[in-house]
Amino acid sequence: MFLTAVELPTYYPNNMSAEDVTKYLGRANAYCYGVIGGEPPTIDDNLKIIVSTAFEILAEGETSQTDATTGIITEGGPASSYSREKGSNPLLGVDKMLLPYKKAFEAANTQQADNGLTWLGG
Repeated sequence: MFLTAVELPTYYPNNMSAEDVTKYLGRANAYCYGVIGGEPPTIDDNLKIIVSTAFEILAEGETSQTDATTGIITEGGPASSYSREKGSNPLLGVDKMLLPYKKAFEAANTQQADNGLTWLGG
């Protein structure tokens, strides 16, 4: 896990229930882990900020609105898929932010891979 519920308030203020924090934070961590492909060599503050950004996007997608003044995710409408999508994928920005971590993960694991080649021993 890149970002824990205890660390979350440092990177993203919220007053969500503990169940919602666990659910959306788990999704954000899993999403970032999937984009990176595994655990990168270092987990720094920047990665935690990226995960908190994914947390906000995923939670906002479910609850539809973030209060511009407080940053608290609140109920809002309409909660249709159209209002969540608005013609773009907000997680594309997160994907771009995760690229250095993906490259670092791949570089750290090149010893284990042969770039798609399999050598048959004999």
